[in-house]
Amino acid sequence: MIGAVFTTLGAGDCEALGDGWLVQPVAAWTSLAYAVVGFVLMMTAAPSHDRERTLRIVFGILLIGTGIGSFLYHGPQPPIAGFAHDITFLTALWFLIIMNPASAYGIRRSWAWVSVAVVSMTIAIVLALFPASTNLLTAISAAALVVSDLLMHRIGGIDGRWYAAALALFAGALLFNALGRSGASTCVPDQILQFHALWHVLSAAAFGAYFVATVRPRNQEPLP
Repeated sequence: MIGAVFTTLGAGDCEALGDGWLVQPVAAWTSLAYAVVGFVLMMTAAPSHDRERTLRIVFGILLIGTGIGSFLYHGPQPPIAGFAHDITFLTALWFLIIMNPASAYGIRRSWAWVSVAVVSMTIAIVLALFPASTNLLTAISAAALVVSDLLMHRIGGIDGRWYAAALALFAGALLFNALGRSGASTCVPDQILQFHALWHVLSAAAFGAYFVATVRPRNQEPLP
């Protein structure tokens, strides 16, 4: 999801590009790790109170969409694959960026949902007009997530153990993403174990751990 701009989908992710139904089979199948984490979040939503249940279900759906988008990108690669890959991942990020502090600071849920929708639509338009803007949008989103975390930390709205796990998982994911770039000395295009595949698995787990760490703000409940 992160890296230099390549004209051929998946060309920057080391794994050799095949001519079968799945262009990069290893990366395609491991993309579904996002969907697995999303499904688990949805299946564990029932015992939660109303607000948390809604957030779990919606974020679970977004992660399932992220998995499908990444599967399309590395697998069958239809014309919409690049857009689907990028918009699903960025929408999942902005859901966390907006909804976490909104819930923690008691901002009306309706305003938070509208904000998520507006930001997602804006990103979709930018991606449609400028497909090469993915890296810039990802960098902006990452910076916004840091700001969101700082707002949560101010009121004690983060579970430290789950947050530490999320950071460790994401650090590992970033490392494997770098090792799995096509220009890296560690890139072996034809091997079964691909570093980019490990990026998928660890970043999906990081998403899940991060959500659990931030879904229960310590102070205020959101207003209706």
